[in-house]
Amino acid sequence: METKVRIKKKIVRIVLTLTAILLLKGLFAWSNRCCDFYFHSWYIWSSLAFRQVTGIVPFSIGDVIYSAWIIGGIVYLLKLCYKLIRMAWAAIGLQLLRGLHFVLKAYLVFLILWGFNYERDSLESDTGLVTSTYNTQQLYQLSDTLLQLVNHDKAAIGDTMGVLLPDTAAVPVFKRAVAAYNIAEHTWPALRYRGVSVKSSLFGKWLNYIGTTGYLNPFTNEAQVNTTVPPVMQPFVTCHEIAHQLGYAPEEDANFVGYLAATSIPDNRFRYAANFDMFMYSVRQLSRRDTTLAHYIWSRAVPGVKADYKAIIDFYEPYTGKADEYSAMLYDRYLKANNQHKGINSYSEVIGWLMAYYKL
Repeated sequence: METKVRIKKKIVRIVLTLTAILLLKGLFAWSNRCCDFYFHSWYIWSSLAFRQVTGIVPFSIGDVIYSAWIIGGIVYLLKLCYKLIRMAWAAIGLQLLRGLHFVLKAYLVFLILWGFNYERDSLESDTGLVTSTYNTQQLYQLSDTLLQLVNHDKAAIGDTMGVLLPDTAAVPVFKRAVAAYNIAEHTWPALRYRGVSVKSSLFGKWLNYIGTTGYLNPFTNEAQVNTTVPPVMQPFVTCHEIAHQLGYAPEEDANFVGYLAATSIPDNRFRYAANFDMFMYSVRQLSRRDTTLAHYIWSRAVPGVKADYKAIIDFYEPYTGKADEYSAMLYDRYLKANNQHKGINSYSEVIGWLMAYYKL
């Protein structure tokens, strides 16, 4: 009898939580004032408060929370299996309802703390740029522009960045990324970044199996960077994750904001990392339209650029497998569920912003 009462109470709590989620989504769909309050008031101050607190701690609080959830999930499944063996159906029902309620509560907190940023559409007003459709010739011109930049930056660096460095070397990268945003805000005031909280992920090499170079923890607003990936990737990954902290949730927006920041600082390594990443996006897009032009562009890349690309391919080869495929599929669905209709391909939509930036 006691279990049935608990089930009824849990159902009521689930209904209340679900109602809160639907009400909030309805407000964002129908009220511009609600959106403006979230984007320009609530998120700015709440995210800053979280970063100021988490920034004091040298390790990732968010990763500790994720680890606790993983352990809790394993314990939850073991308990569920035990009750199934005992055929305690009422207890099984209560256990399932508890799991559902936890997921709904976590989703509600996710929306309040960060998730509604997927509804944000302010990059045009923040940068003064307007995107439009582009043709193959314009895409070729962009690829050529980026090629000249990466070749120039590579010559200035004078070495290959594909080798791995110790995790401690990531700290200067994080500091330089913050400095990049401090410079970028003079041109784009919306990129003002305060309350620094950028950290190496505690999961390290495990992230390579699912192809994750970095991520924002929406519950703590910590920017996490996988510092086991080749150093050539880390400056831009860091700038990309800081863009998420600023509320640019769509991946193409975070890519472009990260690019603006990384290319604002007079640091050839940052400029090279950003131009290299965008160059690869543009060449891949060009190859889908005209493989001959794409091969021609790639053939003109200096040996150091090709060496860095090969270093990245070689780095990921041991980690390639089913885990990478499944994680890509799940992340694709996650993005589509959050208004990024092109899913994982949204990252390459940064091309439109680059076209507007270079006026091609």
